[in-house]
Amino acid sequence: MRNLKNSIGKRLYSILVSPKKAQQEWCGEYWQTIDDVRDISCSYCRKFDKEKQQCRIPFGSPIRKCVISSVEAHLNNAKNKSVLEIGFGRFSLGKTLVKRSGGIWTGVEPHQSKDKPSKIGKGGYGHAADIPFPDKTFDMVFGVQTFEHWGQKVEGAAMRPSEYRDCIEEIWRVLKPGGTVYLDAPIHFHGHEMFIMGDLQKIRGLFTSDRWKDLNLERWRYHYEPLQRYVPYEKLFAEWHEEIDSYTEEEIERIKKEPIWMLALTVTKIDN
Repeated sequence: MRNLKNSIGKRLYSILVSPKKAQQEWCGEYWQTIDDVRDISCSYCRKFDKEKQQCRIPFGSPIRKCVISSVEAHLNNAKNKSVLEIGFGRFSLGKTLVKRSGGIWTGVEPHQSKDKPSKIGKGGYGHAADIPFPDKTFDMVFGVQTFEHWGQKVEGAAMRPSEYRDCIEEIWRVLKPGGTVYLDAPIHFHGHEMFIMGDLQKIRGLFTSDRWKDLNLERWRYHYEPLQRYVPYEKLFAEWHEEIDSYTEEEIERIKKEPIWMLALTVTKIDN
């Protein structure tokens, strides 16, 4: 019943979502800058109901609520843009916002049949390391809760692990000069080890200054008060120990005590 209620809530929200309303809600700075990272605490978030002391997103886990908020903040205006989504799954609020704001949405998804190729304006097979489109095709590329899985090793990943440098190179290739990227991922939850560990230095290092500019990292729900603390749980830890190679046991134990939060990343392809 809970999953059904959640599913209905997502669909209803998607039906009612408005790019114009999102533009109004998320205009201006919605963050505070802390240690060169944009920090969106729960109490500072535009979706926080101060009177009821709760998030106004009516469905989903604490991180899923952040995902919805961030997608609305970043993908609310795609007018006259050709936009690629990497890993669209079964529910894509980003797709809805792109199309309703006047953009052309195209999707690639590794779970699609290889007999269903992606075409401009439609979704089909493809993945971050092999995007089946010519150079300089898109004005924007985005991925919602897929970034952390591209290089994931453990069983359950959509395909064999990809090298992140290959994925970023592919995105750069299909973007037009001046094109933008939006990616988000949970931190201290699952996926590649740099996301489990929250290694922002390694994540920043994927986007080299000779090809990219205006890199911004946003930290959603790292400061969660007055909402509930959302922490890693036992079910995650077996996967962590299989996935993590580059960090010590002491570092892993420390991360187990950290709150789960969401990273949103934006960056622009250099013009030349």
